[in-house]
Amino acid sequence: MAIYFHSTIVRAIIAQQELSMAAKILHSVTTLITIGIILCVSAILIAYGRGYRFDIKQKTIGSTGLISITSDPTGAHIAIDGKRVGATNTNISVKPGWYTVTISKEGYQTWEKKIRVQGEVVARADAMLFSTNPSLSTLTTTGVTMPTLSPDGTKLAFIIPTTYMEATSDSQLVSRAGIWVLDLIDKPLGLNRDARQILKAQTLYTDTGKLFWSPDSKQLLIDVPTVKGTIASYLVEADKMNDFANPVAVRADVIRDWDTQTAIKTKEKLANLDPNLVTIATSSMRIIAFSPDERTILYQATASATIPTILTPALVGTNSTPEIRDLTPNMVYTYNIKEDKNYQIGEIKTLNLQWLPTSKQVMNVSKDTIQIMDMDGTNIRTIYAGPFWDAFVAPWTNAGKLVILTNLNPTASTLPNLYAINIR
Repeated sequence: MAIYFHSTIVRAIIAQQELSMAAKILHSVTTLITIGIILCVSAILIAYGRGYRFDIKQKTIGSTGLISITSDPTGAHIAIDGKRVGATNTNISVKPGWYTVTISKEGYQTWEKKIRVQGEVVARADAMLFSTNPSLSTLTTTGVTMPTLSPDGTKLAFIIPTTYMEATSDSQLVSRAGIWVLDLIDKPLGLNRDARQILKAQTLYTDTGKLFWSPDSKQLLIDVPTVKGTIASYLVEADKMNDFANPVAVRADVIRDWDTQTAIKTKEKLANLDPNLVTIATSSMRIIAFSPDERTILYQATASATIPTILTPALVGTNSTPEIRDLTPNMVYTYNIKEDKNYQIGEIKTLNLQWLPTSKQVMNVSKDTIQIMDMDGTNIRTIYAGPFWDAFVAPWTNAGKLVILTNLNPTASTLPNLYAINIR
């Protein structure tokens, strides 16, 4: 009996151990399966996030890319290879390849570009849309001459001549003759939207004067012809009413000092570039202007040269517009410093270029026509076609308006006025 009882206990212990072992094995298996599921799900999520998709028709898994599509204004229609796919601003998942992205909105000119999409990479399509039928608004009514844009693009100086004022019967208008400055900045609540006078014609006869801005946009140099046939020069502060104009003893000294300031600023900007690029910039380029954000150089090639490759390997997901790194003399180019990309814009004899404040568009001004293009030379759109004087155009700092000089009623006045073209 004792032997049987002992045997029963042993079997019970062995069974308990076997159950415990089975539980441990089951727990281990469950843990391994759980870890496997987590790893599989994580791998799937990572692959999905990196752009891999299952093609039901071909029953294959392949990488995809994203096109991040934005527009200003927002809510524009998107078409990829002619097929409507939604509205901006959004991300569109597509297979790697080349696509034609079209962005359109009622009342605005269409934007279109060929975009290269790479697997697991985000390509960008950023469209700035411009009005199909821009409106004009009056900025001055007295007649103006010599409009001059400040180097920082925030101020516009001009002269209201006494010849026009003296022809009127309103004595108060005569006091408006002189030098004025218009701020090209939209301020809160519409404050200070009107031009402000900085020098009266009673202080200095400015009708025949010429205006020149200092490099820091804080002063104006005024050249006035004298009865002796020489030029008298004066300096005034641009941000206040001047009780008098300061005579300049030696004009050449002022110009030399300003040229030095400009050269120092340009040198500081070039100092941030690769030394190999600086060599090309100083020997084979005439820099027209850095973009307002200083990331892109607008320039004319003065000699044959090749832009060296700075970034190796090249950045992915950058602008896919074909670039040209071999320079041809007299051709105009833009060089994107961040992306190390160089684009040909056109020949200098057909171009009169300046940056828009966006730093992403360039404006080309010709007789009776204003065009805006993307900084890589694509999407050339005519913004304004009509008469304006001296090919003068100045962009508002928000890039929503352009200021032109024109005379819409020559029978009433021989002098032009400043008008704002609302392009967005």
